[in-house]
Amino acid sequence: MSKIIFDSGISFDGYFAGDNRSPQNPMGGASGRLHQWMFKQKAFWKHIKMEGGQEDGTDGTLIDDVFARTGSYIMGKRMFEEGEVAWVDDLYEADVYVLTHEKLANS
Repeated sequence: MSKIIFDSGISFDGYFAGDNRSPQNPMGGASGRLHQWMFKQKAFWKHIKMEGGQEDGTDGTLIDDVFARTGSYIMGKRMFEEGEVAWVDDLYEADVYVLTHEKLANS
């Protein structure tokens, strides 16, 4: 049986992103503050197919474990649109499903 695991960064005061989100301002500029711990990890950069990170410890093991157990990704339209402009091609090595209430232009 499959499991659904919710994995997200959130601030102590309950915010997932800052104000004025757009593809030119992903996460409203809050990504650096919310994901600072992750950006330090070599494992994170390895999984997004880029060089970076200074640390390779317990947090890196957690990141490796999350990517290893992920069979597919479900994300909202905004996350997809904001990330698509910055992500490398074929970033996700699993299926990606984008949830939205908006109809496609051709449907």
